[in-house]
Amino acid sequence: MKKTLLLALVFGIGVMGLRAQVTTINLDLITGEINGGMPLPAEEEFYIRGAIPEKIEMVKLIIYPSKRSEKAAYTYFWKAPFGYKDLSYQVLMADPLRSNTDYHMEFGYYQKAGADQIQEVRSLIHQNIKTYLNTVTTIKKGGISFSESDEVLLNNLSRIVDQGAYYFELPNGEHFPGFSDITRAKLEQRSKLKMGKSKFNVVGLSENDNARAAYADEYITDLEAILFSEVDQYLSPNMLVRVDEKIFQNYPTEKLANSLPINVGYGAISLSTGLPEQEFVTSPYAGFSFPLGNRTFAKFMNNMSISTGFFLSGDIRNQLDEKISGPVLDRPIYVGLGYNFFRFIRLNAGGTFITTEHLSGTNQNSFHPFVGISAEFNIWLGVGSKKR
Repeated sequence: MKKTLLLALVFGIGVMGLRAQVTTINLDLITGEINGGMPLPAEEEFYIRGAIPEKIEMVKLIIYPSKRSEKAAYTYFWKAPFGYKDLSYQVLMADPLRSNTDYHMEFGYYQKAGADQIQEVRSLIHQNIKTYLNTVTTIKKGGISFSESDEVLLNNLSRIVDQGAYYFELPNGEHFPGFSDITRAKLEQRSKLKMGKSKFNVVGLSENDNARAAYADEYITDLEAILFSEVDQYLSPNMLVRVDEKIFQNYPTEKLANSLPINVGYGAISLSTGLPEQEFVTSPYAGFSFPLGNRTFAKFMNNMSISTGFFLSGDIRNQLDEKISGPVLDRPIYVGLGYNFFRFIRLNAGGTFITTEHLSGTNQNSFHPFVGISAEFNIWLGVGSKKR
């Protein structure tokens, strides 16, 4: 037992040492190559390093599987240290990529935006908001109404901001947070406005109608002012603007070799049918495991597996001195669920198909529970890199 614990401790320390060695790959903007044209590392963390001009203050990386949409993307940022000018950046890919999969990668390079650039994007977003409000707004006798609900309206207004400021980023990488409760309160206020019989663009309006029309126009103007104010607050003077980008489409990851886990251990079969009392018989066993998940992406499920194999002893007997064999190779066959401890120690539990050779000369096939503990070894299959 002490030897087993010592081996587990040494093995664990070795694994931790390997994890500390994080791979670094380079992106060369001049040649347009990443990792020297080789596939990206899979199922491990790695750094992407590259050179940048002096004025670049932030690098943004968006990456997602090519067969999926951008909604499945991970976003990473590198920001220049405060008060320092770096001529290179390094981004940690903390979420491992899947083996033998193509990815879309988009690198954006940002520098401090000029005041005229910020003012230009502000004006563009203001105009798009005014146009959108004019499109969805209707003045009726009962008041001001929008052709869309408040939630849809706010979502569309936020989308206008996001699209208008697509090439701009805050230094902390935060997106536009959406419009505040002040805007929501202003939208709810319109239900209290009653326009009566007022009509617009018609000659000969009464004094009361003109007053109601002016009140409605004042409401829209106030709403726009609140929206513009929140947009301007987001587009602060310290905004960064994208000045260059590098896009890789359908870029592959390395193809890792598959492995087949083999178990060698010792187990006990519970016998009770036809016996005076419950009995356990034991034997070494060997078999295969089929993990329920990938250790990199689902550690708990990967530790679990479906196992199958056979007991090795050819002389298993019960308390009546009846031989216990099985349907294949005269050995009991087991199937069960296993769970890994210390990476290579597996606890198995399940059922065993056995054949009991009775003293009367008849054979009886039955299914009995078993438990066992085993050591697990991986056999690498196919051509490819082994996962470190």
